[in-house]
Amino acid sequence: MCAKLLGIEHSNHSNEDLWSKNVFNSTFPVAFANYLWKCDPPQKVKYVTTDANFNIVIDEIGVDELFNCNGLTAEELYFSFEDVYTPYEKFLEGGFGSTKRLRRAKKIDLVVKQFEEDKAPEDYKSLRALEIKMTVVPDNSTINTPDNPGSEIVIRPTTTLYAALGLLDQCKFSREFANIKETLHDVWITLSNENGWEHNATLTGNSRQMKAAIAQICKKYHKKQIPLLLQPIWKTNAQDHELDKEHALDLIAWSNLAYVKLFLTKVPDTQTDDPTACRAARCLSKFIQYLYIGSGSSDIDRRINLGAIKVPEGYQTDKELSVNGAGTREFITARKKRGGKNDTYYKPRFPRKILHSIILNGGEKRLKPERRFDQSIYIMEKTGLYNSGNF
Repeated sequence: MCAKLLGIEHSNHSNEDLWSKNVFNSTFPVAFANYLWKCDPPQKVKYVTTDANFNIVIDEIGVDELFNCNGLTAEELYFSFEDVYTPYEKFLEGGFGSTKRLRRAKKIDLVVKQFEEDKAPEDYKSLRALEIKMTVVPDNSTINTPDNPGSEIVIRPTTTLYAALGLLDQCKFSREFANIKETLHDVWITLSNENGWEHNATLTGNSRQMKAAIAQICKKYHKKQIPLLLQPIWKTNAQDHELDKEHALDLIAWSNLAYVKLFLTKVPDTQTDDPTACRAARCLSKFIQYLYIGSGSSDIDRRINLGAIKVPEGYQTDKELSVNGAGTREFITARKKRGGKNDTYYKPRFPRKILHSIILNGGEKRLKPERRFDQSIYIMEKTGLYNSGNF
C-alpha cells in the first residue's frame, strides 16, 4: 500500500513526494488538522485572535472554518502547497506575475481549494491561504521553565503581504476602503515627505503615529479578521529528540490581526537606526503601504505595485520577524474569549500515539531528515555508539 498522510487525497504533492524535509513541514500539519477534524466529536484548533479593543484573545476554531470549507470533507479538498492565492490578484498590479520567478516570492505555504474532478487544479475554487510554521517547545529561551514553555516563530515577508490582502479582501464597501485610507493619510504624508519609508531611523521616529493608526483600523475591523498562520507545535523531553509521551502535539492558528498585533508589540517606541531593532518597524511600514495603496477609491486605484513598495536600502528580502519562545509565551498569555486566564496554551493536548493515525501505511519510513553533522554526533552519543568499542 502507498504511504499516505491522513486526508490528503488531492494535492500538488503526490503520496510519493510528501515526505522530504521542506515538504513534510507543511504536509504533516494539514494531515494533523484532518485528524482533529475527523475525531468524534471533532476537535478544534486553538486560535489566537483580537477583540474590539485590539487585545489578544484566546479562542478556538473548527478545522472546517480554518479551511473555509463548510459542508465539505477533507477528501473533497485540494491542498496546493507553495502556491499563490488567486482571489487576491485583484489588489495587485499585474497579479502575482506571469513567470515562476515573479510568483515565487509571493507564494504562501498552503492554498486550500475545492476539488472539482472535471477541472484543472488552477481552475479550482480557492478557499483559504495559510502560512505554516512548525515549531518545537520548549525552545532555547524557555528550556529552564518546563512547566511554562514557549515556541519561537520566524515569519517571512509573504506573511505580512497576505495579512494586508486578507483584510482588504474582507472589505466589501467603498466606505470601508475610504476609512482605511483616511486613517492612514497623515502617516502616509509624513513618511512620504520625509522619504521616511527608506530610512530605519525615520520609521522608528514615527512609530507611535504608525502604530496608533494601524491599531485604530484593527479595532474598527476586528470582525473581518481571518485565519492566516497555522502553527503546529511538538513537545520534546527538554531538548532531547524524543517526543513527550502524553503531551506531544497540538495545533494553533493565528488570525491576520493577531499577527499584526505581534509585530506591533516589537516596533521600537523611540528613534533608532539599529537594523535588528528596526525589523518590526520595516514590517509595519510595508503593511501600511499595502493597506494605503490597496484602499483606493476604485478597483483600478486599488492595485498595489509590489515592486514600488519602499523599504530601507539593503532590506528588500530580509527575514520579516523572529520572536523567541519567551516572547510568544508572554504575548499569548491572554484572556480566553469566554473568560478566565490562559496559562497552558503551549501545553500540547495530544499524545504521540496519534501519529499512527496521521502517518499511514509506513510513511514514517520515507522521511529523510536533514543530514546535519551535529545531529549525527548527538544521535550516536544518545544510542551509545559514540563511546562504544565499535566507534
